Amino acid sequence: MKTDEQLYFALGLAQKAGKTASGDMAVSEALKKGMGCYAVLAEDAAPRTVEKVVALCKETHVPFTKRLTAARLGQALGKAPRAAVVLLDKNFMKMMI
Repeated sequence: MKTDEQLYFALGLAQKAGKTASGDMAVSEALKKGMGCYAVLAEDAAPRTVEKVVALCKETHVPFTKRLTAARLGQALGKAPRAAVVLLDKNFMKMMI
């Protein structure tokens, strides 16, 4: 597992490349459509959000981790705080595992 700083950096690169979906709704849609390859949940995400995203990850066999805060996830993406982010490209996933 990479450090939080390496995860932060990789998320920023993936966002700039357009290979992320962030926020509850976008993450759910990407996972349902089979586009997600790795999910990152905020440590301080709401329990219902965590349940929903984890269930979808398990259902679609997408690995996930629970790291960083929502504020830090959003900051890595250049957005407002985010509870969840899903990567849409396996090459960026390799940078995070």
